Amino acid sequence: MKTKSIDLKCAAFLGRVTEFWRRRRLPADLTSVSTKPLTLITGGSGGIGAALAQELAEAGHNILIIGQDEARLRSIAMRLQEVGSGEVLSLALDLSDFNMHHMIDGLLEAKGYHVDILVNNAGLGERDEFLEAEWSDLETVLDVNVKVLTALSHRYLPGMTVRGSGALLNMASLGGLTPGPYNSIYFASKAYVINFTEALANEVRGKGVYIGAILPGPTKTAFHHKIDGQNSFYNYLLWKLKPRFVARSVHRAMLMRVWPIVTPGLFYSMAALCLRVIPGSIMAPFMGILYKKRSF
Repeated sequence: MKTKSIDLKCAAFLGRVTEFWRRRRLPADLTSVSTKPLTLITGGSGGIGAALAQELAEAGHNILIIGQDEARLRSIAMRLQEVGSGEVLSLALDLSDFNMHHMIDGLLEAKGYHVDILVNNAGLGERDEFLEAEWSDLETVLDVNVKVLTALSHRYLPGMTVRGSGALLNMASLGGLTPGPYNSIYFASKAYVINFTEALANEVRGKGVYIGAILPGPTKTAFHHKIDGQNSFYNYLLWKLKPRFVARSVHRAMLMRVWPIVTPGLFYSMAALCLRVIPGSIMAPFMGILYKKRSF
């Protein structure tokens, strides 16, 4: 396990300073548990999810990574087991199957864990424009980006509140702050994630649980190829973040437990402020130019 860097030490210190305020509404009869805390990360087979798993493994977390590629998940888990002091588990399943929690709960019970930190990182974007896309493809995007995230939050957040500890982090996107022509379902689903997360953060304030939405800008992952966006102008004009940089921002937020909205990087933090105030009617044509899928 690596020693914490200065930024993480400062974040942890701020978290300790504000802890009394975050726990001001704790019930008198907090539930005690004999199981061990675990961090559950969906979409852990690559990109930001895998980077975050490594970041937290190095910090000593017990981790469960979930994805569809079983061989890749096992490979990542074995590699992370070597760099951390906690246990790293993997589980391959289809997140669009809403009975998935039975498999997750079965594994947790067998290993003696409870979900202390939930990172809803899994997300999909549409490959075709709305008018050309098959409904089944769009429905899968909505299932993973909205329904699965909501279902897992509903499953594991109540346990955090009765224990008076834990964290729920939902991976949104800077695109959730603006309309996104040619990626309309993806952008709209991330707007849902932002609003849903901010509302939950208000509902559980003072109960010892941190809830935050992460709004990264474009990041160097396979996502852009999966949505056939590699030739879109945004790939050439917008600076892409490294997954490990985003993962470090998420880790800091988990330690500070202060801000419900986290945007990695100064440039994209400023962009987020602008997108909060610029009307969508102005941004939509601009985003359409950036995100239109091109064949050249």
